[in-house]
Amino acid sequence: MPQATLVVYCLFSDVFVVAVLLSGLRLALARSDLTAVARSRIAWVIPTTLIAWNVLSFQMAARGVFIARRTAFHVPHTHLAKVLAIVFAAFPPILFAALLPVVVGLWLIFRSQAMAKVADATPLPWLVGVQFYRVIGALFLVMWGLGQLPWQFALPAGAGDVLVGVLAIPVAWAAAKGSKASRTAAYWWNVLGIADFVVAMTTGFLTSPTRFQLLAINHPNLLVSRFPLVMIPAFMVPLSSIMHGICLWKLHRLARTNT
Repeated sequence: MPQATLVVYCLFSDVFVVAVLLSGLRLALARSDLTAVARSRIAWVIPTTLIAWNVLSFQMAARGVFIARRTAFHVPHTHLAKVLAIVFAAFPPILFAALLPVVVGLWLIFRSQAMAKVADATPLPWLVGVQFYRVIGALFLVMWGLGQLPWQFALPAGAGDVLVGVLAIPVAWAAAKGSKASRTAAYWWNVLGIADFVVAMTTGFLTSPTRFQLLAINHPNLLVSRFPLVMIPAFMVPLSSIMHGICLWKLHRLARTNT
């Protein structure tokens, strides 16, 4: 696939997903019983955070920060740089990009009473159905077909994304009924979505040209850690993981309300 086409696809996907999520946030805020001041605060804090996160990820990806390496980074001889070199030699930077926003983001969200009210005001079918965008992961299958990605990564990651995205529609439709069975289906759909990310990140890690590479030795995964494809694990994956966390939180709150 031409580099220009890949850049357009990845950047358009980022913009589209962020726009859809912010539209849902706006509707949820309008449905919530928050004060006008609280709604206004959330209405600018979350979009600003998402855009800043996306821009930072973009800049780091474009500068090659996430590129998989077999050796440690060459850095200036400062104390901080030495610490970072040791950390990044043991753990690829992409792991921090994929996991740190999820841990910090969900910790902040779960501690916020205002966000609890936003979650309560967000329909469960929307929280599930919005992740139909996961079919974007079909890109991995296309690139495998073109010989640009190893099957050990592209097949489970691409097929898993497409499956989760396609299932989001019937599960969202079932969730609209509000039954216990539909909430159970939504719960297991979230488990599947998270498992898909775990498998994709694991196979991506094990097929990339690092000292930990165990798979695809003769056809290493050279593109998933490079711009623009790395924007998927660096931004889309943690963003969608946060959405899974919010959806599970919503299910927990619904179960507690109905007991």
